Amino acid sequence: MKKLIVLFLTLIISVSAFTQEFIVSGEAKSGVLWEKLEDRQQDSDNYEKVRLHSKDDAGSSFGRFRLNLDYTNASGNMGFRARLQWDEYNNTQAGPTWPYAFGWGSFFTDQLTISVGRLGGSPWSTGGPEMWRELEVSRFGGMRVEYKPSFIPGNLNIGFVLNWIDDVADAGHTKDPTLLDLLQESVLGLSYKHDYFMIRFAYRFDSPLDAGAARAGGDGQEGTKFIYRVEEYMLSKLLSGLSIWALGEIIGIGADDMASNFFTRNWLFIQYAPPNLVAQVRLGYDVTENRSLFYAKPYFQYNFFNGLLVPSILFGYAQDFGKAKIYPGSPYSYIEVEPKLQVNFAPGAYVAFSYYYKMEYKFAVSPPEQQSQWMNLRFGLTF
Repeated sequence: MKKLIVLFLTLIISVSAFTQEFIVSGEAKSGVLWEKLEDRQQDSDNYEKVRLHSKDDAGSSFGRFRLNLDYTNASGNMGFRARLQWDEYNNTQAGPTWPYAFGWGSFFTDQLTISVGRLGGSPWSTGGPEMWRELEVSRFGGMRVEYKPSFIPGNLNIGFVLNWIDDVADAGHTKDPTLLDLLQESVLGLSYKHDYFMIRFAYRFDSPLDAGAARAGGDGQEGTKFIYRVEEYMLSKLLSGLSIWALGEIIGIGADDMASNFFTRNWLFIQYAPPNLVAQVRLGYDVTENRSLFYAKPYFQYNFFNGLLVPSILFGYAQDFGKAKIYPGSPYSYIEVEPKLQVNFAPGAYVAFSYYYKMEYKFAVSPPEQQSQWMNLRFGLTF
């Protein structure tokens, strides 16, 4: 791994000397986190601790260092993209991870794009926030083909991905993989962007080889997967700063064991963002065979002094329904609040302090409440 990293950095230096189409970017995040959990039913689970960590999408350990590499040749029709990432600084043989590393080529006046390697940057992803999904992501790599016809008004991108299973390979398979098994792990994707709207989705087929089904006792169908994102652009023409979009996923379509594998999550975002203000409402809905969960998350942010000082606050409410409701008659599943104050020293450089409090129903006995809270002083650099 160390030799591979040295080769990677050497490549950056050597290529940068000969081309202006080479872009290196990344981010570094860390902070100090204080956490406290109080469980009225399970006293043994209570704790209070301090550690190095950032709650700003920085992994689960001390922080995150991420290095992105984008190269395009002089003709502009071929290149590669890679991401090197440290979430733990342990100097073990495992070293950093490669979330993606693939080469790409664009042909026929950019109407056909082929990508090969450990894929990322999907044109058919959900895009976030709250949910970041790309169905072609696999630790085994793959090949993605995108067709973008120029004769159709708007921007259409349609294609497919040939790759391998999207879970850790399971040793309990009862048969050797076949060509049909490989084809059954393919992904189909489509995106279309117009002046008035944008839509994209991806659908992943399923073979009987996935470990997700094998964990339940051998081969079986864990079900297909579907993700989507929809945006509208008409409201902003009527009121500047107003936008609505939705995204979601459906997991386990046609699974052998629907109770264990079927799941869907959907989010609707309504946002008004004139200069210096962001007012947003996030509405979510999860569904399993025996339980549903509804979310509502209002969020407010204001920029003072041309973005130097940015206070914000997030409220959260969730309620569950169904046969597997956590606590019958509970007024909520959980409630949460997170005020934050961020100081932006320059574009891409900030320090922030946030406090988080959550009360949650966890057990079907009395008293059911579990409360957690944390304070996070965090730092971030984007370069």
